[in-house]
Amino acid sequence: MSVYSIDGGTGALTAVGTPVGTGNGPFALLVEPSGQFLFVVNKADSTVSVFETGSGGSLTSISGSPFSVGSEPTSLATDPGGNFLYVTDYAQNAVAVFSIEPGGGTLAAIGGSPFAAGSGALSVAVDPTGTFAYVANETGHSVSMYSLNAGTGALGALSGSPLALGSQAESVAVDPAGKFLLVSTSANDLSSLAITPASGALTAVSTVATGTFPLNVVINPQGTFAFVADENSADISVYSINPTTGALAQVAGSPFAAGDVPRSIAID
Repeated sequence: MSVYSIDGGTGALTAVGTPVGTGNGPFALLVEPSGQFLFVVNKADSTVSVFETGSGGSLTSISGSPFSVGSEPTSLATDPGGNFLYVTDYAQNAVAVFSIEPGGGTLAAIGGSPFAAGSGALSVAVDPTGTFAYVANETGHSVSMYSLNAGTGALGALSGSPLALGSQAESVAVDPAGKFLLVSTSANDLSSLAITPASGALTAVSTVATGTFPLNVVINPQGTFAFVADENSADISVYSINPTTGALAQVAGSPFAAGDVPRSIAID
């Protein structure tokens, strides 16, 4: 697993430090809101590795890591307070939910977990208010929409869920203002959808081309740039995000070359 610094003005990437080992088949990663812990989902051995972060991008595995989860985990997200971890289970068409031990990072399944999703649940995102969660269902060609219980972490399906798409949904991400959901698809594109504040419903804004097989999309903390890991073209596409409309535009120099088969991105 590699660590990159990000140019705040252009969105350009620079590799830093030395890569660290994870569980078998690392597939997605996430830094929780406080920045203390990094979670890595290991698809091949059905686990999540937990690392404590340090200065200069250093990572230290916590006691008990990696933790067993589901049968084919593919993606993860936390609530805004960093109290719960949401993990998609591709094989079981579900989302597993775990409490996160404060200060320690240990994971424990909550009551009612896992929660049903669409076919091939591949990617999950939670809005910054902790009100809604969204799941990209790859083989279901759709996005599942949920309300989120802030006290328990439990998920409840929203009206109109799942939202049908024209191609396989690969990854979802919500901007820091909670106004837009970004969805990458197997059609090699990235779409921006507006989130209705009262209901969590989605409305299409714009769509742009990506590299080949855009498996993972993340948004920087300022909500100004979106980063897409293009697995088959071995690069990272970068886009600016219009804060008012949600429209996307590719930045100069994009896509940026990456190592072979890039699958996930995390921003500190």
